[in-house]
Amino acid sequence: MNLPIGLSLCIVAWTLTLVRFKAIQWKDIRKDNGIALHVWLTMVFFSTTSIFLIKKFGDFFDAYTFNNLDRLFTYCSILASMTFGAIASINAVSKPPERGAARRLQYSLTFVIIALVAIYILFIARIPNINYLVPRSLPEAGFMLITFSFGAYLCFTVGRVYLAFLPLETSPIMRTRTRLIILTAFIACAYFVVKIATVGGHYWPFLASQALIDLSSILLVVSALSFFSALLGNNMYVRVTMISRNIHSWGAFKELRYLTGQLLRLCPDVIMPISNPSFWRFVLNPEYYLYRTIISILDGNAILDDLLSEGALCGELPLWEGDTLRDVVMMTHTLQCVHPSEDFWEIVSEYQWASRQLMQNKFPSNV
Repeated sequence: MNLPIGLSLCIVAWTLTLVRFKAIQWKDIRKDNGIALHVWLTMVFFSTTSIFLIKKFGDFFDAYTFNNLDRLFTYCSILASMTFGAIASINAVSKPPERGAARRLQYSLTFVIIALVAIYILFIARIPNINYLVPRSLPEAGFMLITFSFGAYLCFTVGRVYLAFLPLETSPIMRTRTRLIILTAFIACAYFVVKIATVGGHYWPFLASQALIDLSSILLVVSALSFFSALLGNNMYVRVTMISRNIHSWGAFKELRYLTGQLLRLCPDVIMPISNPSFWRFVLNPEYYLYRTIISILDGNAILDDLLSEGALCGELPLWEGDTLRDVVMMTHTLQCVHPSEDFWEIVSEYQWASRQLMQNKFPSNV
């Protein structure tokens, strides 16, 4: 990794690690099953890895220690970081019977580190410094393959745990964070899969292509940025969630306009016309426009029910005839299928469904 990117990554990593260290309530560390501690250890080992990703530092370190010792430290620290992250994930969101997996991960990490140290002492320390990304000998290939395979497994484990947890999460903020963790896990998994492919370049030269090497570098940077984003405070996620909800609300508003347009066509003298704000004006205050839209729909629904009731039509000429009457009946039947709710956003969702039903039934549109 080149110096500017590596140094920037290292500074950001250690800054977040120190900030997280100050935020931990050490006296209550046992009350959360060690989740906060494991997250902090994840950051410590990741930050340590970021130091050794700076090539100039790695060369300096090897010059005063042993050949390729920086490579051993890098591999062990990144695997330790990911293992503690996986353990924190399991303890945070898994059911109690699944927490035995955390101990298995610790045992697996110990075994992998012992294997890496053995390969390093017997082979890797005896060869010149590795300044290339594709292995040139069988011990190098085994050294890399063990690391990247275990890394891919850890990433897949975290992604699988949070995928199972996502449907159970109801908080919009935590759902946003969970999605980002899942994305980070699978981007990192893709990185390790690409690195495994480049290890195969020792046997099949076409896998040693520069395109795969460049792709692995891109995936590494993206996964690191995603990792940092997943550790940001809730205030940032509140802003992101609000922006996301406002953008999603614009789509809901556009769908509801079809329904309000049809109500306005059937009851032009009663339904209040809905304003048509620009996207940016709507995003600044989506609740206002959605609230007015829902009020108009509820008023229109009540009016249609009254006008179609036997008392309203008794002894009077019908207000609608032919196709228009068919449209009114279809509209009334669709709105009657909406499930009442006390939650505003559920009401919006229900009337979105009604609007889509009318569009699918080829309800005429003069909007």
